[in-house]
Amino acid sequence: MKKNWFYLVFSLTLAAFLFTGTAFAAWPKKPIQIMIPWPAANDPSTMVATAMAPLMSEELGVPVKVVNKPGGGAVLATNELARSRPDGYTMGLISIGPMITQVLRGKTPYKNQDLRPLGLVWSSPFTLACRADAPYNNLNELAEYGKTHDLRLAHWGLGAVPTLIAMNAAKIGGFKWKETAYNDLNPLLVIKGDADVVTLSVPALRDYLESGQAKLLACMLPNRISNYPDVLTVQEQNFGDAYSIWFGAFVPLKTRDDVVKKLSNTFFKVMATPKIQDYIKKIGIIPHPTGPEEARKQMDSELANFGAIMKDLGIIK
Repeated sequence: MKKNWFYLVFSLTLAAFLFTGTAFAAWPKKPIQIMIPWPAANDPSTMVATAMAPLMSEELGVPVKVVNKPGGGAVLATNELARSRPDGYTMGLISIGPMITQVLRGKTPYKNQDLRPLGLVWSSPFTLACRADAPYNNLNELAEYGKTHDLRLAHWGLGAVPTLIAMNAAKIGGFKWKETAYNDLNPLLVIKGDADVVTLSVPALRDYLESGQAKLLACMLPNRISNYPDVLTVQEQNFGDAYSIWFGAFVPLKTRDDVVKKLSNTFFKVMATPKIQDYIKKIGIIPHPTGPEEARKQMDSELANFGAIMKDLGIIK
C-alpha cells in the first residue's frame, strides 16, 4: 500500500513538473498588451511603442498591441496594470508621476512596490513653453513679469513632475501661478491664449516651435535638449533642481521571473535596433535604458527627493 502511494505521489509530482515546464516554455500563447496611461495624440511613448510593437511581435510570435487608457493623471491605468493578472500579457509604460509623486500624494490605490520594473526606458524632454510673442524669454524675465501680472499655468496636475518643477520655480522666483490642470494638455492652450505657460514635452510642441508660434523658456531635464541647445535648464537659471522625467516598462509584481526575463530581453532588444533608435532621435525623446535593480534604486531615491519638495510646496504634510 505504501509502495503504491509512493508511486502515485511521484507520478503526480512528475506530471505537475512536466506541465509547469511546458507552460513556462510555451509563453507567450496569446496577444500582449502594452498599456499607456495617456491620450495617444502627440504622446512620445505611444509613438515609440507603436513603432516597436510589430518588431516585438516578430520576436515573440504573437500580436503585440498598444492600448491607451488615459485619465486620472495616469493613476487609473497604472492601477489597472497593478491589478492585472501577472501572466506577462499586460505590461505598461508608466512615468515618474504615477509611480512616485502621485503615490506620495496618497492619491493612488496602489504602491509603487505593486509593480515590477523591467527597467527605465527613456526620458521625455519636458519644458516650460509659451507663445512666441510673450514678453519674456527665460525664467528670470518670466518671474519679473509674474510679480506684476497674472500668469496662467496649464499643466497635467499637481502630482505631475513637470508641474512640481514649475511650482518650485515660481516659489524661488517670488511669484504665483494661476494654475489649471488639464486631462488633455496641448499647445493650443497657449497658442489660443487660454494659458500663458504650459508644461509640455518637445515632441508635443515641435510643430508650433518650428512654425514660430511657440518658444521655450526652460528645459526641465538635468541637461540641455540637443535639438535646442540654447535653451537653458531650470537649474542653470537658478530656479530649482532639474530631474529626469523618465518612463519605465512595468508588469504586475508577481509576474514569473522567466516571463519577465523574456519580455524584458525582447523589449530592450527591439528598442536597441537602428530603426527604433533613429525613430527615438527623430521624435526627440532621450534613451534612458536601465535594468530593474537600477530602476528600483532610482525610484526609492526619488521618493525621498520629491517628498521633500512636495512638503516644501505645501502639497503634502
